[in-house]
Amino acid sequence: MKKYQWLGIIGGSVLAVSASAQTMIESFEYANNDELLGAWVASGNTVLSLTNSVAARASGTNALRAEFSFPSTPWATETLRGPVLAIPLVIAPTQYLTLRLQGDAAFAPSDFHNLYLYAYDVNGNFGRWGTATPTTDTWQILNFQASSIEQPWDSPGLPDLSQIVQFAFFQYGSQAALDPYTATIYLDELMVRDRPLTEFPLPSAPRELIDDFEGYADNAALSTFYSYQNSPSATVTTASLQMPAPQGNQALKLAIDFAAGQWPWGSVRSATVQPFSLPTNAVVSMRIKGDPALAGVADSGTVLWLSFYDQTGRGINYITAPDPVISTEWTTLQAHLADFGDTSTVDIGNLTQWRILVEGWMGTADSAALSASVYVDDIRITVPPPEQPILSLGPDGAGFKLTMDHLTVGANYELRSSPDCAQWSLVTVTNASSTTATWLIPNNQPKAFFRLVQQ
Repeated sequence: MKKYQWLGIIGGSVLAVSASAQTMIESFEYANNDELLGAWVASGNTVLSLTNSVAARASGTNALRAEFSFPSTPWATETLRGPVLAIPLVIAPTQYLTLRLQGDAAFAPSDFHNLYLYAYDVNGNFGRWGTATPTTDTWQILNFQASSIEQPWDSPGLPDLSQIVQFAFFQYGSQAALDPYTATIYLDELMVRDRPLTEFPLPSAPRELIDDFEGYADNAALSTFYSYQNSPSATVTTASLQMPAPQGNQALKLAIDFAAGQWPWGSVRSATVQPFSLPTNAVVSMRIKGDPALAGVADSGTVLWLSFYDQTGRGINYITAPDPVISTEWTTLQAHLADFGDTSTVDIGNLTQWRILVEGWMGTADSAALSASVYVDDIRITVPPPEQPILSLGPDGAGFKLTMDHLTVGANYELRSSPDCAQWSLVTVTNASSTTATWLIPNNQPKAFFRLVQQ
C-alpha cells in the first residue's frame, strides 16, 4: 500500500478501513528504487529492487525483487518489512490474503525454505501464514484464509485482525547450517479478497463424449477405469454393465447397498484423462433410470450428482431432483454451466475426471438400510453452434445505419458491399467488443447490397 494515507481521529479512536471484496495492500508500483526503499526495509543480507518482470495477468507493471544471501547458520532467515499503515486494516476471518510469488531453483537443496507473510496489529501482536517457496521460476498465486493465521513462538498473542497496521515477509533459507547460497524471489500484488484468487491456463478442447459405456469389454474393464467412493458408513457400491441400454448396447448399473442412518451415498469416479473443457455455453446431457425401491424413503436428499474435477481435484456438481432417481423410465437430463453451482475456483477449461454419485436420502438417524440400483448412460457435452450474425438496416437521424447483431465477442468481422452481388468490396473491419455493433452509412454511399463475414 502506498504511503499517501490520511489519518482520521473521532472521539480519540483511530479509524479502521474494512477490506472490501478486493483490497490492494501492496502493488509495488513505486516510481523508483529509492521510493521502494523508503517504504520497505530489508534485513542485512537482502537486496530489494523493483522489476518489470511481472505475472502475465498482473494489473501493474512493477514487482518486488528480493535477492537473499543466506549465511551458513541454522534457521537462516531474511526479512522484508513493509510500511506502517496510517489507517488500521480490518480483515474478516473468512477473507483471504493473496499474493503473487515467483521462486528460485536455488532453494531446491534446502531442507527448509518456507516463506511467511506476517501481520501485526496496533498492540504489537503478530501472526503469520506460510508455505514452501516454489523451486521454479514461474509465477504462482498464494491464497491464505485469514482465519488460518498462526502464532509464532515469539509473538505475545495472535493479532487482532480488525486492527492490522503492518505486513512483513520472512524467508527461510535452511534449517541446518548449509553452505552459503544466494536465492531470489519476486513478490507482487498483496491483497485481501473475499474469495481466493484463481487464474487458469488456456482451456483445452471440449470432450464431446464423457462416457457411453460402449468401450468396456466386460465388468472387469469397467472397474479398471472407475474406482469406488462411498460415504463414511457401511454403504457399498457395485458397478457393472447393463444390457440393453437406451442407446447403444451398454449402460452403467450402480447397485448400492445404502447404510442405515442419514445421508448415505455411493459413487464411482473416473480415472484421470486428458484435460478437456466445459465451455460456458455447453449443454451437459445424460440418461438416468432410477429404482422405485427408493420411492418410500425419497426426500430432498434422494438425488444423483454428476461432478467434474480439474487437475488439482477441485470439483463442480450438478445435482438432480429426486424424481429421476426413483423413476422406472429412462429420463434424459440436461444441465448448463450455471446448474453446476459456483465454478469460479475450478478450472473448467482443464477438467480431468468425473464422478457419478447416488445419494439415497437425507433421512433421520433411525433410517433403515436399503438397497437400490440406478442406471446411467450416454453422458455428453454438446457445444451449440454460434448464432449467425444478423445484419439489419434502420434510420439514424437524416441517414441510415447498419446494425450487426449476434456477434461473437473478440471475433473480427468484415462488412462488404456490392452493387450487383457479383463483386464484393471491403467497407470496414469490426473487432466485436460486444454482441452488437453499428456502422453509419455515408450520405454519398451508392445503392448497394451488404453482407457481413466473420474472419
